[in-house]
Amino acid sequence: MGKSVSRVGGKAQRAAYRAVAGDLKLAYAQFEELEGFSRFGARLDDNTRKIIDHGRRIRACLKQPEFDPVSVAAQITILLALTEALFDPVPLDQMTDAEHAVRAAAEQIPADVRGRFETAATLSDEDRKTIIAIARQALTPFQPKPKPANKPTTDTKPETKQGGESKPEAEPKPHSEAKPRPDTAPKLDAGSHPDGPEKPRPEAEPKPKAQAKVK
Repeated sequence: MGKSVSRVGGKAQRAAYRAVAGDLKLAYAQFEELEGFSRFGARLDDNTRKIIDHGRRIRACLKQPEFDPVSVAAQITILLALTEALFDPVPLDQMTDAEHAVRAAAEQIPADVRGRFETAATLSDEDRKTIIAIARQALTPFQPKPKPANKPTTDTKPETKQGGESKPEAEPKPHSEAKPRPDTAPKLDAGSHPDGPEKPRPEAEPKPKAQAKVK
């Protein structure tokens, strides 16, 4: 594919082959060159990785087992799917099954489009769209499933009044230190004196009884 024997070989191909395989030659040649650099542990940017991943899928589709012929319609469908990078999202370990799915789907190509494969007529834009739609539909089960997105944590919303205004949360008040109270006079117990212990009171002298008057 990447190294043609001669220019006569390309001219001998059908027009449909030349229409879909022309870009693959350049893509596969770039892949072989970049794959050699990647083996030395060089750092690769995203664009280089895409070229290498695309080339690996081209090589996987070009492998053909012995005694396993492929129809013209299936070959053109596979080559066109490779040109449109439809195989790029498919994991490498599923490429064989994906290729067989595209082969089976190629039988759904309309008869008028299949008839142009055998002639010198080139494929029109409508023919390419029809083939690409059939190949994309066949590769749908082999597309990786998207990972579920992590749900963001919802913060607690402030309370809202009936009017719709949000009520701000009340800031916690700082603890006020206990203020010393002014000195107050201590309460006196019954029988206590502010100047000290209460002095004993002198006993009252008994009053002399009044003598009864004698008439």
